[in-house]
Amino acid sequence: MKYQSSNSRNIYELDLIKKRGLCPECTNDRKKKNNKDLEYYKESNSAYCFHCNTTFFEYKPFEAKQYKKPEWNNKTKLTDKAVKYFESRKIRQDVLNKMKVYSDVEYMPQFEKEIEVICFPFFVNNDLVNVKYRGAKKSFKLYSGAKLVFYNYDALIEHDQIIITEGEIDCLTWIACGYNNVISVPNGANKNTEYLDEVIDILSAKEKVFISTDIDSKGIELRDELIKRIGFDKCFIIDYKGCKDVNEYLVKNDFINVVALIDNAKLKPIDGVIKAEDIYNDIQDYYLQGDKSGLTINVSCIDEFATWETSRLAVCTGIPSSGKSEFVDYLLVKLNLLHGWKSVYFTPENYPLKYHYEKLHEKLIGKKFNTVNSSTIEFDMAYEHINENFFYIQPQESTCIDFILERTKFMIKSKGIKCLVIDPYNKLDHQWKSGQSETNYISSFLDKLTHFCKLYDILIILVAHPRKIDKNKDGEFLIPTLYDIAGSANFYNKTDYGFTVHRLPDEGGKMGNEVEVHWQKIKFKNLGKQGVSEMNYNYNNGRFENKGAVNDWDNNNYLIKNIENNYTKIDYSSDEAPF
Repeated sequence: MKYQSSNSRNIYELDLIKKRGLCPECTNDRKKKNNKDLEYYKESNSAYCFHCNTTFFEYKPFEAKQYKKPEWNNKTKLTDKAVKYFESRKIRQDVLNKMKVYSDVEYMPQFEKEIEVICFPFFVNNDLVNVKYRGAKKSFKLYSGAKLVFYNYDALIEHDQIIITEGEIDCLTWIACGYNNVISVPNGANKNTEYLDEVIDILSAKEKVFISTDIDSKGIELRDELIKRIGFDKCFIIDYKGCKDVNEYLVKNDFINVVALIDNAKLKPIDGVIKAEDIYNDIQDYYLQGDKSGLTINVSCIDEFATWETSRLAVCTGIPSSGKSEFVDYLLVKLNLLHGWKSVYFTPENYPLKYHYEKLHEKLIGKKFNTVNSSTIEFDMAYEHINENFFYIQPQESTCIDFILERTKFMIKSKGIKCLVIDPYNKLDHQWKSGQSETNYISSFLDKLTHFCKLYDILIILVAHPRKIDKNKDGEFLIPTLYDIAGSANFYNKTDYGFTVHRLPDEGGKMGNEVEVHWQKIKFKNLGKQGVSEMNYNYNNGRFENKGAVNDWDNNNYLIKNIENNYTKIDYSSDEAPF
């Protein structure tokens, strides 16, 4: 049977019939090679070496996610109510037949019973891989456990130009107007965009991609995500002339007018001179929705002072061992779990990366990273989640910021990265121009980060050590500010978020579990305010929790709720069918 070492992660073929044996990790390096220090435990199907302290557990290779597939029964029947509904949307029955749309009865969790639904089958190479069910009161669900792919996927392969819509009704609308080169995202304006990962290279190679999402805040958010992933130079935005979506425009106009929308589509302006009409949809959304706050992480003492959005630069500082990296990791774990943000790290101080992986595992699972506290099921659960959501840029011999940003750009397109962490600034290969002062270099460096995060709509978190560490008359460390970072006051001036992580000493003068985060700068008032978050640091799992909370030590498994199928909870706004 194959066993894996907890020390080297090497795989060994061990025949542990007897209670004790030879350890493959250390025997060959020892003078007395016959010492049987390896003890086998049948109850846990593991082994332990009392000489090198290595644990061996049964090796279970990681398997790619397995998807369920619905069975195709060649259903074609539509109820009279469904036909009349589509007719009211100017979608003909021949279009519905072509796309194999049918009526059925399906259990809908929103109603906790079976109801009449319209079914939209998803095919890949004429093979059924998913089904979208649409019922009364804007109720939706996808086939549980099925793969997320674009609706009308095969059109993606067949055409050099493509139209992307936010829903099946809009997709059918374009088809009714004579366009076969149209696909729809499977789950509306939803944070889960895993369907993009496998086809992003295909989309990026298209001559033109027309973005036909809804004109509301979530539709605009989806539009901008698609543009960022596919490419600013490829994507043309459809303007519905005051209507919410293309179907509403068709209902109020005629087919020939819809065709004209393609001719009038424009690239999203990214630089240079623009007119108000170029950003009309953004202006209208701001007028209707107001100045919205950022995303919260459900930790009240943090949410009170800081909420988070992309296109921003954050600078974090603090004295050594204050927990800067731990706090940033915790912040990104929460943003990932609650809002689907994926992150990429440049973190040379956390090598070998297995040590940083350990920190992420503990924050997700809520237990120590070892065979005693975390089960193999929890290990596999965390491994799959971290593998899909957290990535690393490998340090090179000469690592400058351009190297990091180029690889981040690739990760944005291929994986939908929302956050880049540079930890720390002091480990970068800083390439100053001849005659350039340190202040001017830092100013240019921060300008480059600011431009990049706005251009690619990500959050950049830069961890930077203070230039010196001062103490008060009692010998206690003073709390550093962004002005104390080596080289320039621009670390304060040019950031959107600026904060210091500071651990308070215990009674013995050592670093304790009480932590303060000093929010020194929140540039925009809708995102937060200055103040201090008082927290406790949980040594068991690396989490930061409200000081004085009822549950001081939260050791629950964050991933338990995440393993439920989220596809039935579709954030999808569309006209209600009359069922």
